[in-house]
Amino acid sequence: MTKLRWFLATAMVLLFAAGEAQAQEINEEQKADSTQQDTTGMKLQVTLVTCDPGPDAYQMFGHTAIRIKDLNNPDYDLVYNYGVFDSRRDNFIYYFVKGETDYVLSVDPARLFLDRYTHRFGIPMREQFLNINDQEKLELTKLLEINAHPDNRTYRYNFLYDNCTTRATNIIEKALEKCGVQLKYETKSKEYEKTTFRQVLHRFTAVAPWTEFGIDFVLGAEVDKPRSQREQMFIPSVYEAELDKAQMVGQDGKPVKMVAMKRNIEPMVEMAKTPDFPLSPFATFSVVLLFVIIMAFVDIRRKKLSIWMDIAGFFIRGLAGFLVAFLFFFSEHPAVGSNWLVLAFNPIVFIMIPDVIFAVWQKRFMAELTIKGKRYDWFELVNLAVLVFTLLLFVLPLQTLNIAMLPLVLILLIRSLTRIVVLTRNNLKNEQASLGQIV
Repeated sequence: MTKLRWFLATAMVLLFAAGEAQAQEINEEQKADSTQQDTTGMKLQVTLVTCDPGPDAYQMFGHTAIRIKDLNNPDYDLVYNYGVFDSRRDNFIYYFVKGETDYVLSVDPARLFLDRYTHRFGIPMREQFLNINDQEKLELTKLLEINAHPDNRTYRYNFLYDNCTTRATNIIEKALEKCGVQLKYETKSKEYEKTTFRQVLHRFTAVAPWTEFGIDFVLGAEVDKPRSQREQMFIPSVYEAELDKAQMVGQDGKPVKMVAMKRNIEPMVEMAKTPDFPLSPFATFSVVLLFVIIMAFVDIRRKKLSIWMDIAGFFIRGLAGFLVAFLFFFSEHPAVGSNWLVLAFNPIVFIMIPDVIFAVWQKRFMAELTIKGKRYDWFELVNLAVLVFTLLLFVLPLQTLNIAMLPLVLILLIRSLTRIVVLTRNNLKNEQASLGQIV
């Protein structure tokens, strides 16, 4: 139960980075006068800052920011960071689980931003020096200042479609387009275009199996659709690699490399490592599965259910199902509303707890259904059908399940079959005893 709470909490923390989002429309004409600076004598340098994944869950996929520096003025060195949220907001946890995750574009002195990652977190960073001319630098600075205006800086963050990286990508391309320049990325193979969001995420979660399991548990079929080259650039390091090979094409038609040079920013302290549980989810659930199989033989042999196992199982499953169902029906997060696991994991299973207690107490089913002269519990039959369907998801092209779901679903399936066998035999025994008394 402790480990289940752990991975559910991790999954919810990761959803800091998710939410149904629409980019805020900006009236540039209205805001230009109040944001535009005097650029006389400025010699701007623009870099894209990419941070490696960090030790915390919300840092697992890295970070992107834009740095603008005036080489003639050491006091003008700013980082535009689209990844800031306020955890002190009233009912913050409720709102981020619901998907109402409002993030802010902050403008920080570069020294503070860099120190935070290199000194506090020990996270390596890289800077790509953009090979753009003065006009393009000024246009990008202007757009960033407009975005940073108090009326425009808040937006609905969306980890897959509208995050710190996609915001940086869009505003850089927009600045170039305004100057008559088109940014072209290296053409990828057709096989590359078949990559899904889940496959991209797994490149980063492979080092943390429980976190990966938590993400797979709440994200549904939407993340299993093939994604274009552009869509896959929502990850900071993926966009960084694409930008390295990108070229700018102006009105003269001559391609120019987008990145002039690149430098590493090494951390000043060693990055803290959060230890993961020693057993992977698959290994953990496999051990539990072995125990459940042994208890199934014991229960069937003695014709008596281990009620504590069933009550604990339904309770834990119900808690996990509450999260899945809430995300499925009420959350604005992307990809959680297409999760087929909502059939097997939802709060409805809580009603089976009194059913199991009654069945053990009376030694018979509570919600009985007669099939071909034999009585069964229709709760159990529906539950059994749902679990069989969940197993079929491993072969059906509907949704990719984490491999650890296999022993987990088998645990639930074997306990369901055990209850059906034991209580069906008890019912038959009771009927035979009643018939004997009548005779």
